[in-house]
Amino acid sequence: MKNLWMCGLLLAVGLTGCEKNEAVKPAENPITTLLSEESQALKIVAYRTNSFRESGVLFSSSVAGKITQVGSKLPDAGIYVVTVWDFNNGQILLQKTVEQEVPDKLSLTDTDLGPLTIDKQYVISVNNRSGSRGEGSVAFAFKASGGDVFPTSKGSITMHASRSGNGNTVAFPASSNNQFSTIYGFPEFTFIPD
Repeated sequence: MKNLWMCGLLLAVGLTGCEKNEAVKPAENPITTLLSEESQALKIVAYRTNSFRESGVLFSSSVAGKITQVGSKLPDAGIYVVTVWDFNNGQILLQKTVEQEVPDKLSLTDTDLGPLTIDKQYVISVNNRSGSRGEGSVAFAFKASGGDVFPTSKGSITMHASRSGNGNTVAFPASSNNQFSTIYGFPEFTFIPD
């Protein structure tokens, strides 16, 4: 009887210790991944100008998931506004202020943008105006040997083109058509697949 009771206890402990063996999906930072994986082929140029720009990337997701962070990687430290837009109607879906404390180093801030619609197109952009500074800094990358940077896929995200626009206030980057040979910005986001 004592052995039967002990077997029952061990079985109960074993069953309560079982957990769903669910794989954790890795976070994706597609723009940073693109710049890193293509670093040998890309030439990155940074410069300062007395004009301001809204620069970004047109993207879509091949799987369900959500954006958990947005950020910037501009040549100057500063406080920048990063925006996620609905590409079809230019409506703001998310807007966050990002404090980039170190020049040319990615800074991310947490956010809670709900699920992205599979294959729907979005734009993430950053405005390079910081406070009352009279000039903005911007970086862009292109293939040193020529050719297109976009479209390209990194993880679950397809980046279709670059977008940009002029202005010292946040506005949908519509003054340029889709650019395929250059990436401007650099805004960034963290995507977590469901």
